[in-house]
Amino acid sequence: MNLEPQKTESEIRNQSGTARVLASLVIVALAVLTILVVLDVIPRSAFAEIAGKTAMIAGVCVVSVFAIGLLSRR
Repeated sequence: MNLEPQKTESEIRNQSGTARVLASLVIVALAVLTILVVLDVIPRSAFAEIAGKTAMIAGVCVVSVFAIGLLSRR
């Protein structure tokens, strides 16, 4: 017998809506950053120093979200 409360459809839609908004913001931020690098507002050498660390942080975030998703399904 499952005693945990079931999520309603509106709660699931709210969570997916929030995820879409956050993903959209991240995409826009990356686009702006790329435009600034292409236009040489941000020097490529400065971007190269940070790019590796940023990629590693993004990878950790993706793996964490995936793991949390798997654990929350049960």
